[in-house]
Amino acid sequence: MKKIIISLILLSSIFFTIKPTHAQEVYDWESLNRISDTALQLAKQERFKESADLLTYFSVKFEELPIDQETISLDHYRTITRTHENALDVILNNEISKEEKIRSLTKFRLVVDAMVSEHQPLWGSMETSIMTTFSQMKVDIEDGNKQSFQHDFNEFLSLYEVIYPSIQVDLDLQQIKKMDAHISVVEDRLFQDIPASSRVKQLTMMEEDLKAIFERVKEDEADPSLLWVMISTGSFIFLALSYVGWKKYRGEKQKQVRREREK
Repeated sequence: MKKIIISLILLSSIFFTIKPTHAQEVYDWESLNRISDTALQLAKQERFKESADLLTYFSVKFEELPIDQETISLDHYRTITRTHENALDVILNNEISKEEKIRSLTKFRLVVDAMVSEHQPLWGSMETSIMTTFSQMKVDIEDGNKQSFQHDFNEFLSLYEVIYPSIQVDLDLQQIKKMDAHISVVEDRLFQDIPASSRVKQLTMMEEDLKAIFERVKEDEADPSLLWVMISTGSFIFLALSYVGWKKYRGEKQKQVRREREK
């Protein structure tokens, strides 16, 4: 009896250590991810020349990347290339502030991470700051403060721009187009002239689609391989418990039969 249970537990532990195998990696994305992260950290320390050197090294390594659907799509390749070129352009420009340089490096860092991270991409961590700014936009409209609304809307656009390349990599194109359409409506100079109730309604719809973007990230946080392990392990534990229950039931039935015979 105990041997059976031990065997089942050992078997479940074997399954626990096995993960579904993926196709062999054709390129070291983790190396590119580390380069982008180090370039950002150097920029934060105002070591812009070293950061630029790393960005140049990144481009050399990135050019070695084979462009195919299994490695990287052409659209994603262009997105990363544009973000990288922008970061390289601003990092050594003395006329650009440190804050803007870091913002550009952050945008680059996030999009590279989006290519690497299957779950919990870094851009998802910006949800609080983006949603807080957006909520303030609604308050501005309700208070009738057009100047404050424009300031907060510009801040929202600035934050959203940082994650935009990343969501181009991670999300469905239709989700992105919906947000683009919302932003175009709010950017229109006639937006401020429509009734406040209509503007709040428009922002509410926009807010729901914005929340859906970050909800998508949360849905992806559950690692499918981990779920597979949980299901497999749970099945073996259930099997072991069922066996114990069946043995107990069988023993009781045998005792009952023996008592009836003794009568």
